[in-house]
Amino acid sequence: MTVLEIMERVGSRRPNRVIAYINDAFSEIESLIPERTTGYMIDVTSDTRLYALPSNLVKLLGVYRKSSTDGSYIRIAHVNNIDLIDGISSTVTVDTTDILVV
Repeated sequence: MTVLEIMERVGSRRPNRVIAYINDAFSEIESLIPERTTGYMIDVTSDTRLYALPSNLVKLLGVYRKSSTDGSYIRIAHVNNIDLIDGISSTVTVDTTDILVV
């Protein structure tokens, strides 16, 4: 789509203003997409509730599991309605980067 087509659709006769709006839209889209991401694999084992996260972690974007049928990755949804149990003595955190898997 050209700038002229966009100007016709929105009813504007100011090409510089439309180009500025387009550039602003591209900047906003860029800010929504993570620029550099890296993946980190953790093998989940039974009866293990705590896993250490990497020390350079800035933001956790998602947790995925590998499908056993086709090998694709499926996002694990957020866990809702967690009831914390008081008095558990077997769960010990090692440092501040530990995450609790419920």
